[in-house]
Amino acid sequence: MFGRGAFAAIVVALALLCGCQPATPAVRTPDPLAGTYILRGGGGALAAVTALTSAFSAQHPGVKWQGFEDVGSDASIRLTSAGDADLGFISRELRPAEIGRVMTLSIGRTGTGFVVNAQNKVRSLLQPQLVKIFTGETADWKDVGGDPGPIRLALREPGSAVRSTVESYLFAGKTPMYGKNVTQVQSADESITVVGSSKDAIGMVSLSTQAYGSTTIRLLSLDGIAASRETIAAGTYPMLRPLYLIYNTDPAKIRPAITAFLEFVRGPDGQKVLAGL
Repeated sequence: MFGRGAFAAIVVALALLCGCQPATPAVRTPDPLAGTYILRGGGGALAAVTALTSAFSAQHPGVKWQGFEDVGSDASIRLTSAGDADLGFISRELRPAEIGRVMTLSIGRTGTGFVVNAQNKVRSLLQPQLVKIFTGETADWKDVGGDPGPIRLALREPGSAVRSTVESYLFAGKTPMYGKNVTQVQSADESITVVGSSKDAIGMVSLSTQAYGSTTIRLLSLDGIAASRETIAAGTYPMLRPLYLIYNTDPAKIRPAITAFLEFVRGPDGQKVLAGL
């Protein structure tokens, strides 16, 4: 028989022992939005899309995104309308033949800029000067304030939003007529590489984080207006482009996570992300 003191000590010890047992872990409810989703789009909208998808995935860690390469706005519309991409992004208005093929959601705007090699003395050009450069009428940098040397053109591929914007700015609806000293490039990366490695080159790029941060190229001022985030935000920069998310016109083909993401972009959290770019 145990005495009262011994019995009480045993009860306390058992209580302490039970209290030390690990608690049963709470069962987490799986996120119904979890999965991998394919993006396809044009590079001008890439910074905004990257920021938005990162913020959404911070709320839904099971949501993974693939396809952050620049395939161009034309391809984005084609792939998204065909269902080969869950979501697209473009950096231009829809053309008449494209209206009705995809739905759009505005995510701001960007600009298109002209870039030269970082060693080039030229800092600013006027629209008439650029017309003469791209048509080949002005063929040497010394004629626009640079060191002597043949001007080499780096053109984006036909149909890209960057090239379409440049052609509207330079040729105002007329058929573009380019000079002979031309290299065609397929992406923002290639544009920066070509211009950054050739002291006599001039190219065209989206005004993106990549372009702003490159040390091998320089963005030119146009008509006396700097190519900057500030002039884009103010709407004073000469070559502005709208940015859109695009998605399938058939609601039945839109996956639940994409619907939730679009609502996130429309809502205060998404708008806060866009305001901070």
